[in-house]
Formats: sequence, C-alpha cells, structure tokens
Amino acid sequence: MAPYVAAPPSPSPGPRVNPLTSASLLSQLLVLWFQPLVSLGARRPLSFADLYPVCVVDSCRALQRRLSLIYSPSPGSSLAGTFLRLFRRPLLLVFANYSLYIAAMALQSYVAQALLDYLHGRVNVFQISSGYALVALMAAVSVVAITCRNFAFFLSSRVGTNMRSLVMSCIFHMSLRLSSAARQQYTTGQVLTLMSVDAERVFTAMMQGPWLFVAPLGFIVCLALIGLLFDAASAFCGLAVLVLVLSLSVFQAKRISAIQRQLLSVVDERVKVTSEALQGMRVIKFYAWEQSVASRVHRIRASEVSLFRKLHVYMVSNSVLLFLTPVFLSGSTLGLYVLLHGAISVTDAFTLVALVNICRAVVNEFTSALAALSQARSSFRRIDKFLASDEFEMPERPSTGELGRIVVRNARAEWPSERNVETAGENSFALKGLGLTIEPGSLVMIVGAVGAGKSSFLQFLLGEMTVRSGEFLVDGDISYVSQEPWIRNSSVKSNILFESAFDSERYERVLAASQLSLDLHALPNGDQTEIGERGINLSGGQKARVAVARAFYRSQYDILVLDDPLSSVDPHVAHAIFDEGIVALAGSKTRLLVLNSHYDLLARADKIIVFQDGQIVGDGGYHDIVTRFPDLRYESKHKSRTDHLNDQQEEEESRISVQKAGLKEEANPDAKRLVKAEDRATGTVGAHIYRAYLDETGRNGIVVLLVLLVAYSVSQGLRVLVDWWQGHWASNMTRRGVDPSYSATVFGMWYLGFIVVCTVLTLGRGFLMTEACVRSAKNLHEELFQHVLSAPITRYFDVTPIGRILNRFSNDLDQMDSVLPQQYQMMFQNVAMSVGSLVVSAVSSYWICVAYIPMLVVFVFTGRYFNKTSREVKRLEGISRSPVYNLFGETLAGLQTIRAFKMQRVFTDLSEKVVDENTAAYFPYCAAGRWLAVRLDWLSVLVIFVVSLYLVATKGQISPVVAGLSLTYSLMLTSTMQNTVRAVDSTDNAMTSVERLLHFRSIPVEQDSPECALIDDLWPSQGAIMFDHLRLKYRPELPLVLRGVTMEIAAGEKIGICGRTGAGKSSLMVALFRICEFDSGTVWIDGLDIQKVKLNNLRRSLAIIPQDPVLFSGTLRENLDPFGAYSDADMWLVLQQVHLADAVAKWGSGLDFIVSEAGNNLSVGQRQLLCIGRALLKNSKIVVLDEATASVDSATDNLIQATIKQTFVDKTVLTIAHRIDTILHCDKIAVMDSGQVAEFAAPAELLARPKSAFAALVKRTASTHMQ
Repeated sequence: MAPYVAAPPSPSPGPRVNPLTSASLLSQLLVLWFQPLVSLGARRPLSFADLYPVCVVDSCRALQRRLSLIYSPSPGSSLAGTFLRLFRRPLLLVFANYSLYIAAMALQSYVAQALLDYLHGRVNVFQISSGYALVALMAAVSVVAITCRNFAFFLSSRVGTNMRSLVMSCIFHMSLRLSSAARQQYTTGQVLTLMSVDAERVFTAMMQGPWLFVAPLGFIVCLALIGLLFDAASAFCGLAVLVLVLSLSVFQAKRISAIQRQLLSVVDERVKVTSEALQGMRVIKFYAWEQSVASRVHRIRASEVSLFRKLHVYMVSNSVLLFLTPVFLSGSTLGLYVLLHGAISVTDAFTLVALVNICRAVVNEFTSALAALSQARSSFRRIDKFLASDEFEMPERPSTGELGRIVVRNARAEWPSERNVETAGENSFALKGLGLTIEPGSLVMIVGAVGAGKSSFLQFLLGEMTVRSGEFLVDGDISYVSQEPWIRNSSVKSNILFESAFDSERYERVLAASQLSLDLHALPNGDQTEIGERGINLSGGQKARVAVARAFYRSQYDILVLDDPLSSVDPHVAHAIFDEGIVALAGSKTRLLVLNSHYDLLARADKIIVFQDGQIVGDGGYHDIVTRFPDLRYESKHKSRTDHLNDQQEEEESRISVQKAGLKEEANPDAKRLVKAEDRATGTVGAHIYRAYLDETGRNGIVVLLVLLVAYSVSQGLRVLVDWWQGHWASNMTRRGVDPSYSATVFGMWYLGFIVVCTVLTLGRGFLMTEACVRSAKNLHEELFQHVLSAPITRYFDVTPIGRILNRFSNDLDQMDSVLPQQYQMMFQNVAMSVGSLVVSAVSSYWICVAYIPMLVVFVFTGRYFNKTSREVKRLEGISRSPVYNLFGETLAGLQTIRAFKMQRVFTDLSEKVVDENTAAYFPYCAAGRWLAVRLDWLSVLVIFVVSLYLVATKGQISPVVAGLSLTYSLMLTSTMQNTVRAVDSTDNAMTSVERLLHFRSIPVEQDSPECALIDDLWPSQGAIMFDHLRLKYRPELPLVLRGVTMEIAAGEKIGICGRTGAGKSSLMVALFRICEFDSGTVWIDGLDIQKVKLNNLRRSLAIIPQDPVLFSGTLRENLDPFGAYSDADMWLVLQQVHLADAVAKWGSGLDFIVSEAGNNLSVGQRQLLCIGRALLKNSKIVVLDEATASVDSATDNLIQATIKQTFVDKTVLTIAHRIDTILHCDKIAVMDSGQVAEFAAPAELLARPKSAFAALVKRTASTHMQ
C-alpha cells in the first residue's frame, strides 16, 4: 500500500501533472514515475517548466491545514513532537522498511555462512544441498534488502521535504504576526537563518534520524547472531565494545551539539551584518566603509571558522570511532573466543565478518544520525522559541457607531526596551496620558520636534505599540503610508494595486492625485516598468508618491494615515497631492497627516495635534495652536512665501534613477529589464570548480588531491589487511599444538597492531580532509566577500536582488562550511571501501575481473545519464530559493504596511507559492538520488550474484581464505555501493554551491588606475572642483546621463544644484565620488584628476549627507566613526552640533548606546541627524548635501541649517535642492538640463535675467503658494 493517498493533480499552472500523485507501489519502489524527467534531462538541460508541480498533499497549503488541526505555537509547544504525530503513518512505514532491511541483512549473513559451509563440504543451516540454490537465495535476500532500504529513504525524503516546507511556511506566517517587541528580538539575518539553515537541518534530521533507532536494532541482531554462532561470552564482549563506543559517541555528540549552538548564534550575526551591508551598500560606497565592513565580517567569520574547525574535528573523531566499530567488534569477539576456545574455523571467521557487516551497514548512518539530530535539536529549539514569540494582535474593540471615528482615553503605550528612543529618560519610549477624539471625515495634522512621538502615535493607532493602560477605539479600516516608503520589487502598477483588483477609472484618478502621471509617461513600459528592489531606481519623492498612490487606491478604507510623505516632495507637488488627493480624492475619509515641513498647510487642518516628549501638548484648531506655538505660525508665514523649486522639480530629480535603471526610451531595449536573471551554469560541475576549491587550501589543488587519495588508499588497504589477517589467523589455527613455530600471541599482537595503525591512519585522513575543507571555505569567503564589496553600485547592486546575494552567503556558504567537509569525508571513505570491495572480491579469479568490465561500463553510463538531470535540478533548486528569501526580506521590511492594510493572508499565499515552487525543484533532487540508488543497488546485487556463482562453480579450486574474503566483501556492496553513489552525488551537487559562490569572481569590480598618484593626507586642502567636458553613463547599454558637463567651482563656494528630473543633478554627485566610471572627460579637485586618486582615498576625503539615513547595528560610536579615527570628545562635539547630545546623554550608555538593525530603535529624524553628524565629523573640504533635513521638523531644520552654515563656512558645499530656501543663500546656482549645465551663476544674477530657467522656476512655485 502506498504511503500517501493518491490525490488529484496539483492546481499549479501548466499542463504537467506530477506522476507521483497516481504512481503505483511498484512505481514508487523502483522510482519508475521519475523516469520521464531523467530521460528529458539526459537530452537537454532542464528548465523550471520541465519540473513537475508539487502534489496537492505535499503543498504548503495542504500541509498547513493538517498542521493547524493539531498544533498551535505557544511556549512549551514542540514542533518536532507535532511532526511525529502529523507524519506518524509514513514514519511507521519508514521504520517497518528499515526493520525488514535489517532482517534481510541478518538472513544474508546466514546465507553467506551456508555458502561457505557448502564450499567446504559441510552441511549448512538451511539443509540446502545445491550451491546454485544458495546463490539464488543470496540474490533474492539482497534484492529484498536494497528494495526496503531505498523505499525507506524515499519515504524519509518525502516526509523531510514536507517538514522543510512546513518550517519555512510556519516561520513566514509567524513573521507576519510578530509583535514589535518580538520583532526587535530577531534581526532579519536571524530569521533568514531559521528559514534556510535550520529548515535544511530539519530535512537532514528526517533523512538520517530514523537510523538512531534502526542502528541499535542492527546492533542487537548482530550481537544475537554472534551469540548463536559462537557463545554468550563473545556476544557480551561485543556488547561491551558497543556500549563503550556508543557512550563515547553520545559524549562526543553532546560536545558537537554545544558547539553547534554557539555556531548558530555566530552565523546569525554574520548573516545579519552581511544583510545590513548589502542593504546599505550605496552609503557604504559613499563613505568608503568597505574595509570597515570587511573587518567586522572577518572578525565574526574568524570565530565562525574556529568553531567549524572544532566542530569537524569532533565529528571526524566520532565518525572514525563509529566507522571502525565493526573492526573493534570483530577483533574483541575473535580475540575472546580464541582465548577461551583456542581456535576458530575459517568459515566462522568470515561469517563473523559477514555478521559485522550488519553493523558496518548501519554504523555510518548512525554517525550521520547523531550529527543530524544533534543539529536538528538545536534548530528545533530556535524554531520553537521563534514560533512562541509574542504576536501582533489588534484587539477587538466595540464600534463607536461611526466609521472613521477615533477615540483615545488616558492611554499609555510603550515600545519594548531600547526599541525606540525618540525621547530619553526611560528604558523604553512611551506615549503618556493620551486623550483625544477625532471625528469622522476630519483632517488632522500632527506636528512636533524630532523624537517627540509623532510616528509612534500612528503606530499606536495601528496596534503596533504595547498599550499599558487606558483604551482607544479606531472604528474602520486603515490605509497607511509609512515615513520610509515601502516599495516592492515589481512594477509601478503592482505596487499601487497591492494585489487589489484593477479599476481603470479609479486607477487614473489615483495617478493624477499622486502626481505620478508625468513619471509614467517618461517610462518606456509605463506603469509596467520594473521598479527594482527597495525602489532602488526611484528617488525618495517618487517612492513616497508610489506609496501614497497605493494608499489612495485601496477601495475600502475609512481612515487614511500618512506619516510625513510630503517632506520628500517639493512644495508644488506637496500642494498638488494635498489638494487633489488628501482633500479631494480622500475628502470623505478621516485623515491623519504628520508634517515635518510644508507648515503652510496647517491652516487647512480641522485639528492640529502637537507632540512633545511622548505627550500631546497641543490639541485644537489652527489659530489656537499657532497662538500657543508661534514657531508654527513663523514657518507657515515665512516658508510658504519662500520661493521653491518648480512644480516638476521633485518629479524630475528622481527620474534620474530611472535612467540609471535603463528605462529611458532611447535606451537599448535589453536595458528595460532592471533586475538581471540569476546566473545559472549548465552541464557538469567542471573540474575547474573542484580545482579552484582545492586550490583555496593555500596549496596546489592537484597535490592536495593526490595526498588525500594516498591517505585514503593506504588506510583502506590496512582496513582490508585487518579482515584478511582474521581469516589468515583462522586458517593457521590448525597448526596449534602441531607446529611449535605457531604462536597465537604473535598472531594476536600483529592483529592488534594492524587495528591500532588502521585507527591512527583513519583518524589522520579524516583530520587532513577536514582541515583542507575548512581552509578552503575560510579563504573562499574572505576572497569572495571582498569581491562583492568591491562591486560597482550601478553595474551590479542596482541590478542584483539582495536576496540572491544573501542566499549565497547563507545557504550556499552553509553547504560549503558544514556539509562539504562531511560529504568529502564520506565520499572518499565510501569510494575507498567500494573499490576495496571490488578489488578483493575479484582477487579470487581474473574471470570475475572480466565480468566486472560490462558492469562497470553500465555503472559509469548510468551515473553520467543520471548526473545530467540531478545537477540541473540542484541548480534549479538553488535559483528557486532566491525568490523565497527576496519575498521574506521584502515582507519584513513592509510588515507594518502589510498589517495596516490587513494583507497578511495575501502574503501568506505568496509565501506558499514561492515555497511550493522551491519544493518543486527540491524534492525531485531527492527523488533523483533514489532513482540512481535503486539502479546501482541492482548492479551491486549482480556483483554478489556473479561472485557467489563463480565460487560455487569453482568449488574446491580457491583457497578458503580468498573465497571467504571475496564473498564477504562482495556482500558489502549492497550498502557501500549505495553509500558511495549517494556520497558522490551529494558532493557533486553540494559543489554547485561552490560553483554559485565562485560566480562572484566574475562580477565587475571597482578598480584603481595603475596611474594612481600618492596624495597628501590633507588633500583636498582647498576644495576647488572643475568638471571638464564630463560624459557619464551608468551602464554600457544605457544612454548618457551627463553630456559634456563643464563647470568650475572655486574653493569654499556654496553651490545649489537644481533642474528637471533626469537633468543630471544626482549624476554630478555620482561622478564626484566616482560611483560610476566616466565615459569621457575629467573631474579635477584641487588640480588633481580624481581618476588618478585611489577610490578609497577619494571617497574618504569627501563628505556626503544622503537623503536616506542609513545606520548599522552596533554602537553609536561605530556608526559615527567605524575606523576609530576620532576621539570621544570630537564625537560629542558633533552630537552637540546636531542637537542630539542631550538625548544621547539621557539614553544612559552614551557613545556605547546600541543601535539596532537599520537603526530601528531611533526615529527617522534622529537617524538623519546622526548622518549629518558623520559629515561634520569628517571635516572634509568638500561636502555634498542631498536634502539633509527632509525628515526633521522645522525648528530643528532651522538649527541644523545654522550649524551647517557655521561649520561649513570654509568648505565647498554642493546642495542638491528640493526646497528653494536651502539654496538661495548659495554663491551660485547650477541649473541642469538634459545632462548639461544650462545655467551657472549667482542667484541674484539668474533672477535678474528675464528668460532665466531658474527665475521661471521660482516664479511658478511662488504663484503656487500665493494660491
């Protein structure tokens, strides 16, 4: 009966149906259902379209439905125990098949004894007089053994795949439900490790775990048969050896488990830092922090490698101990029996070897089972802890009776400790004494200083904060725009629709209200244009407008919550979004709008709420509020009259990034696709991959291979010698009492000596292999991570999803770190055993060697035929993992938006889809292994049949020792051949991870010119800049973004840069920092061509304050000064200059305050102030400002602007303008147009020109504010 009930075909798209859904038991036993895919893979490389969709019963949805009936995550619940209940039926079948396998192996040893008795002319235990009948019986028993073993492996792989899918799905589901407190406890890297490394270890535990229970059964059967063959004393001696060995093994397993727990935390830390570095790579390039990141990762990696080295030493010791258990067992049993009885027959000696084969067959699996279950135990603990985390729960509250009404009564809400330090003085930031009522349909504006609690208040209404007292009622559905816009890696249209149904009329109204229509007309694919990961090819303003459009488009919502999206756009666009969107399109909704700028809009609010230190200090109408808070009136009065940039300014400054992505109409059509398809090798994992891997040991790879081959060959030769000596000793025991030269002591000492030398050599070869693999992994990671850090932004990071890179530095690196050393050890060990078995079984006659020739041809042909499919399926599986990680990272980044929109179910469905697509490649890889194992095991049965048949046919012509050795070693093939195939295939496929990692060698890297000159540490000393006929394109297939720019900037001048979208403003900054190499032309700084300055020196000599504030986990000191170049006094000074010193002092830890991942425990405004502090600390002669104060309130903005003017008085400052007041004080204005400098003069001079583009921009913006 099949272990899984046949189910209807999967509803996955496409005409293909998984043949496993209707496969008969015979088809499953012989893996016949997989044959069509193997045949197809042998003809051509497979693609995703060729793979079978997952069976319905194996799909995430079906598995989750079954799991939910018996499992609810909570403290104390065990996912492992739940899995045992959920899959108890197939697990029972697994154990039943393994039990039959053990029984067949036991019977096989008795048939071997009967054959040896027949060859010596004695009556055998079966009373069968025909040798050929015994040969037939031997073949039949062997067939039963291999069939049961393979079917058990197949069932285990299917259950293991189901468990892996469930782990990934459960973690994704839980991620959507994590409370803010729980989310703070887990970094993205930690949760990613759960989904990748830990899920993989659960699968491995299911594959190997049953042997922890099957192996003792094999040991018991072996000992019982030894007792029947010899005597009870021999059996108890064998039992004592097994107990001693297993005790040592369990002790080692505990040590291994302890090391693995340490390892997992270190791996989490490395993945977290790597993830942060990849996400902040643009800022890292501008700051020239690559070496700092590399050093940090190197320190973590050094600890990781040290632990891996220690882990593998223990694992090798354990593996060798268990591998040699049969030797110890037969040696002790033989020695005791000879000691007690004086002699043993050759037949009994080799029957003992055959019996010990039962141990030999299971001991390797027992080794792997101990390691796998030890790892899985740690993984399940971590998974259980994660799944039992506090959950986000929007409490059910009674309706106020009016949709859109919000009532808050004396509420106090907190973030978890160190979650948010918008204000200081407490371990956790709290909103206190909240009390207000917001009527349906009202427009409420929220203002306050940086860190006052504005964003936290919105999060409180969304249910993200922990409510300690009071109550609040939010009646209706919410549409939400976060302060940092969340953009998905998909088209503009998909981001706006957000999985909602398309309504063309509403869609057009939303585009107009969001001021996106002009942007879409500029894109070659319109709203189908791919945005890129995290909106990488959009400006901050464009990202904000896409997020606003998404909120407007939602058809059913009652409350619109906007967290300061207008700060990212210029005043005209802000007014247009306000008038056409917030007032007109969403006019009937309750609207909450946080403002850090554009205070001229406050007069149009129905209610204004003022926050200070987490409390509402103002709540009323406009006139009441501005009377109590005159700064707001000042902002409204003065800034609204201040001239601003043109109505298209913000739209246009950001569209430069569209050019970066290759989305201009004149671009090469091939450039329209932003994200490049993931690289995929096809065909054999080349010898050059193996050579490159072995070369990374620090020695010549071929020499390393030869040394390993010699080590394994010699140790295996000694292993054969031990078994041969056992038979040789038995054959000489007839001399006892007859030949005075015979000495049992001498034979015994030689026997013991061979065992000791064999043990030492086996340990030595294992340690040699481990050290080679650990060194390769260490050196490869160091080289390749440095290569990635050196990759250019525009030609690599802008077109490569982070999830793809992270997949390789997590899952693929784990394969190289933890899997490959064990796989290589097992592969060399099993190859040596198989070759030894074939050679020894062929020693009896050259006719057996002749018979081997066609079998070896079939063996090689089958392996090559199979590898074409197996390799490609493994590669497809590796590629299909990237979308899982991409979706996961994207989801964690937009968690608050997803929950505000109540889209958890949609993203759960998306996660199930990508996990199923990965499973559709993952399980066929397992099935491919079974397909090959079944066929090669049949070949091993054929070898046993040929050897047995020859021995019977030549009865009396071959010495008893040679006959016994040939037969017993041929019997080993039923286990060693399959283990060899599995090990070789697993190693070959694990090497695809090395292949994927080695791809980083081929990516483009930033390089210094060989003509680079040595520069003074004080360079640039003046700050003069000259752009000389500069031409620039972001990638070779894209059009020019700078077209012959020529501009001279004197030392100390303040330059304001403005212009239409795509005009080239941001490209000037890119050129100045050499983020992209020039097509032609030159940039001179203090008379020195910057192309002749090393990139690191150039970028560290300049300062930039980027629009998007990026912080990294670590201390505040590390975020300000990762190289330790400045004193604490210097850092406190800049903190005072950016008005953060008092807040930092109140946080309690000073400069050692721990910044969480991405700076999530600071407000966006505080993060931006710290970024300004970085620039102040560098004290560079050249400073670039890219809307440095977009996320801070007006009062703080005024203070910072004053600080910047005072501190940068003798600096050359280039300001990319969003608001005109930030550049009116500049010495000169550069107006960019179509990649050229259209105007370059003092502001007064440009305003005096009647036809000046700058004057026209000012005039249009001024008219907007007058309206």
